[in-house]
Amino acid sequence: MPHIVIEYTDNLAEQPDFRRLFAELHAALVETGDVAEIDIKSRAVKLTDWYVGDGNATHAFVHLKLYLINRRTAAFKRRALAALQPVVAAHFPRTLAERQCQLCFETIDIDGDTYAKIVSPQN
Repeated sequence: MPHIVIEYTDNLAEQPDFRRLFAELHAALVETGDVAEIDIKSRAVKLTDWYVGDGNATHAFVHLKLYLINRRTAAFKRRALAALQPVVAAHFPRTLAERQCQLCFETIDIDGDTYAKIVSPQN
């Protein structure tokens, strides 16, 4: 924990380098404090079926969901999203300039009492 999931429309002006974006997001999240880099898991989901506003094909969006154990404070969540927003924006300059694009960010609480994971032993 935490998990970062990025959903994005298939009409972005540039093809994102997600490995680089994830590395930068992980670093930004670690800098907020109380997050171990090894615990952050990230993935991207390309959306082929989507509709924005009036359906204009030039509309686009990138939606980052930050999943956190529900013990995090609202202040931490605000700080984390504030740190992640400029990182994401820096990776989509052409899309922001050439499309009607929305970059969206949210936190989602995961119930810490029922979240579980199995970690492989250290080599």
